[in-house]
Amino acid sequence: MSRGGSERIIRLTHRWLGMGAVGFLLLSVVTGLLWADAKFLYWEDHYKEKVRPLAGPSLEAATLPVDRAIVVAKEAVGGRALVEQVSLRSDFGRLLYELKLRVEGVPTTLLLDAISGERLSPISPDLAPVIAQQYVRPPATVTAVELERYTPRKKKRAQDAVRVRFENADATEIVLDRQTGEILEDEGRWRRVHFAVMQLHQLNFFGFEKTLLNIPGVPILLMSLSGCLLWIFHRARKRRAQSVTASREPALYPTRSNGEPKEVPPLS
Repeated sequence: MSRGGSERIIRLTHRWLGMGAVGFLLLSVVTGLLWADAKFLYWEDHYKEKVRPLAGPSLEAATLPVDRAIVVAKEAVGGRALVEQVSLRSDFGRLLYELKLRVEGVPTTLLLDAISGERLSPISPDLAPVIAQQYVRPPATVTAVELERYTPRKKKRAQDAVRVRFENADATEIVLDRQTGEILEDEGRWRRVHFAVMQLHQLNFFGFEKTLLNIPGVPILLMSLSGCLLWIFHRARKRRAQSVTASREPALYPTRSNGEPKEVPPLS
């Protein structure tokens, strides 16, 4: 194939790649600007922070001995567990033992009431609103409690969670870890828009975890390479034109044998 034919094919390929990538580039620019510059819409103060914490009993009020708490925790998971850590804390109006166990190599967490010995994990639909309301400003009425498998934004694996929906100005939804009661996400109306914008920007859909970025990424890479080739062709063509011009100059301006230019008679 001739040089000119190759250049035409590359130019045509470059053009079609550019036309195919322009939609992705526009989407990336628009969502990137929204993501970076519209944070005032999404992020209010006290995101995932307790705005009305429920005070619980003091640590001295614990009546369940630690060794008994360990026995209860092992019984709860069938006895085949290695207890790695036990902590005592006050939360959502209760005094709790939080036990970190490893069951057949799998880490898990169990909550026990440090006064009554009641097992609190997994978090029940009755207890979830009590925990969740700590993160929502009043007035806010609980409208629904749903159990689900939830994948946190910065993690790859889904986990058991409970979602508590509130009726308030922002349509807040609090997602809790069903084992620990820890908050996983604090979603409001505008914050859900932010998450959608973020997913659009990263093309993070259907569990692909950003690998869909290869769809626009590969054509843009090929477009860049073809652009470099076109520039090389252009430089080569320019050099050839300069070489032809230089080779014609002696014929236009003839010289004597000693190198001095001859007199060219004027045109009649």
